[in-house]
Amino acid sequence: MSCRICRLSYVAWVALAIFTLGNPLVAQETVAIQFAPGAFGATVNGKVVGDTHVDYVVNARQGQTLAVALAVTGTNGNGSAMFNIVPAGQDYPAIYNGSMDDDNRASVELPDSGDWAIRVYLMGNDRDTGRTVGYSLDISIASDSSSAGVGSAAGSDLLPEEDLFIVRLSSSGGQLNVRDAPRPSGRLVGTLPNGAMVSNAGGCTMSDGQQWCEVQAAGGGARGWVAARFLALPSPETTSGATGRIVTIAGVPDGDVLNVRSGPGTGEAIVGALSNDTQVRELRCEPQAGSRWCEIEMMTDMRGRGWINARYIVGNGPSATQLPSAARMERVRFDAGASGAEVSDQLGAGTSVTYLIGAGNGQMLYTRVAAPGSGLAWRLYNPDGSLLDEGAPSKEYRGQLFQSGDHRLEVVNRSGAAQTFNVIVGID
Repeated sequence: MSCRICRLSYVAWVALAIFTLGNPLVAQETVAIQFAPGAFGATVNGKVVGDTHVDYVVNARQGQTLAVALAVTGTNGNGSAMFNIVPAGQDYPAIYNGSMDDDNRASVELPDSGDWAIRVYLMGNDRDTGRTVGYSLDISIASDSSSAGVGSAAGSDLLPEEDLFIVRLSSSGGQLNVRDAPRPSGRLVGTLPNGAMVSNAGGCTMSDGQQWCEVQAAGGGARGWVAARFLALPSPETTSGATGRIVTIAGVPDGDVLNVRSGPGTGEAIVGALSNDTQVRELRCEPQAGSRWCEIEMMTDMRGRGWINARYIVGNGPSATQLPSAARMERVRFDAGASGAEVSDQLGAGTSVTYLIGAGNGQMLYTRVAAPGSGLAWRLYNPDGSLLDEGAPSKEYRGQLFQSGDHRLEVVNRSGAAQTFNVIVGID
């Protein structure tokens, strides 16, 4: 069953109250959702562990439509996260019950005004064995039919339609969901990194009280709908002809490529790749985590832009040296016939390293960061950039993967001194 618009009669309301009464829950974490000025929706990311749950609370009027869509972004179990919609501070009645649906999407007409809670929880083996599930939750509220027109409410905040947009998120490493329809309940077809340039592929429209635009990444990729509140118009210098000098890429190991990133740092999304002897236009440079990074423009028809470490640039004056303890990326390589590897490393204060782990959908991955001291933290990302798990060295990861490609293990030294550690990786 898929619930798109649910209108509950009094009998159905009472029936759901009786159904949920047998398993009362008390919210273990409550998060108030506040939409940005002029916006009618928001996207939040979180995680839920075992038999805990999280209540996301929104305030709305009777007759308004509350649309919610949950997407699992990572898990060390089966990923069995779902949600109910209940009056805030109560366990029942559930006007939407995820255990009775099949797609983790709902669009519900609210029967009363007040605070409503979107309760995220786990079911089955994930709940019973204390597994962790990461998720992304899209929430929007559309005006009721008696309210003023949506266009007049949001008109002054509408994004002007141009040929190009820039993805603007609050987190530099964030990902913007791309959907197959202009609504939070649309099917997820891809993601876009913060800072990505996208083309206006089909125009913008109003849906469920907020503006959506159909876009496509400038270099190709998924085409679909994104919430316009996460887009901005490019600055004039982004689209005008660059005036920087031409430099050449050098020093890339044989058989490898230099990643071009959306921002200055190895933690930023990969937006392109360069090989030795490639010419690019240097736009500007800045220090970052013990290294010098430069924004460049690629000499192609698309004139794609991104950031690279200055150590790979020839014709840039004195070469920048990347410290062994500075932010960098390393690929974990296994000996022939081996299913595991161990890497010894050191990080300076406030720096990070990202390990690339090639693995396939369905394989079991084990990772552990072994460190004698404290101050280190790690995050494990799926190939699409979504968070799989995170923790301190005392926590290990063991789970079945559901994507193929390079999984990224990022280790960060948050202490004020250098830290020595080992990274253990196993793939079955």
